Amino acid sequence: MLIELRKLKIIKQLSQDCACYTAELWIDGHLAFLASNRGQGGADDYRQVGVITEAEVDTWLKANRAVRTFHGIVLPPTLEHEVAFLMDEAENIALLRRRLRTNVITIEDGQVYTYPLKKRPVAAVIAAIRTKKPQIEILNDTGEPGLRRAVQILSEQSSEPK
Repeated sequence: MLIELRKLKIIKQLSQDCACYTAELWIDGHLAFLASNRGQGGADDYRQVGVITEAEVDTWLKANRAVRTFHGIVLPPTLEHEVAFLMDEAENIALLRRRLRTNVITIEDGQVYTYPLKKRPVAAVIAAIRTKKPQIEILNDTGEPGLRRAVQILSEQSSEPK
C-alpha cells in the first residue's frame, strides 16, 4: 500500500499543541481521505472520500509496518502516525531543498554533510569535492531520490538513543 500526502499545507501560525495542516491522503494512486488538524492538540481528522476506510488502513499498517521512533517517542503503526512521518519527511525535504541554494549536500559513508558555497559556483565546489571523494553521492545532482535518502539517514540518526 503506497500512502502519499499531496497538497500539504502546514499553517505554522495556527499550530499550538500540534501541527495545524490540511492535506490530501492518496493510497495506491487514488484519493482516499482529506486530512486535517486544527493545531490545538486534538487528533487528526480524516474525511473519507475513497472506498478504503481508516480501519482498513490501520489494519494494513499494523501488519506491514514496524514500530518506529518519532522525535524520541515509540509509536505503533497507525494512519495518524504514518501521516506524522510523511509530514516530517516533507518538511525535512523542503529544508534540504532550501539548503541546496547555498550549499553542496552529500551523502558520505552513511552520513549527510553540507559544504557551503560561500559565493563560489556550484560546479566548482562539486568538482573540488569529487576530486577528493569520487564515490560520494551529491544531492545537488541526484534530485528527489537523493533528498529522500538524506532525510531517511537524518531521521534514523535523530531517533537513535544518545
